[in-house]
Amino acid sequence: MEVNYINEMKEELAKQLIELQQQSYRIEANLINYPNIPPLNETVADLLREPKTWLTASSDNHIIGAIAIETRADHWLLNKVIVSPRFFRRGVGRMLIQKVKEETSVPLYVTTASHNTPAVKLYESEGFTQFKHERTTDGLLLRTFVYRKEPGP
Repeated sequence: MEVNYINEMKEELAKQLIELQQQSYRIEANLINYPNIPPLNETVADLLREPKTWLTASSDNHIIGAIAIETRADHWLLNKVIVSPRFFRRGVGRMLIQKVKEETSVPLYVTTASHNTPAVKLYESEGFTQFKHERTTDGLLLRTFVYRKEPGP
């Protein structure tokens, strides 16, 4: 498996990511019974405009997982964590999260639906702790987690 940081989004890559995002988030939408997950409405043009850094995992020259990262001076935000359904539960998301954790010294935040049990378990197993619990205006329960790197010796 090859892991790469993408700092500049190109149209062909955006097309691949939108396809992967659609596959992954459709399953999440069904899992949490919430069809209005915002990434399902995003377009290639949206990804080309977003000022995010992406970390991708590829196998046989196909992207099988990706994380969109918003980096700020005092924290980073995992904006999207997506994995091809063909590679669910094979460690792709975990490996990408671990790579981001290695790279940052500031707190790392991620938000997911409270009923997305696989994601909640993954974040908790990677040392994230619940930071915030909230409900959207249309009733979706969200949990925000934070990971703080242990200070070194």
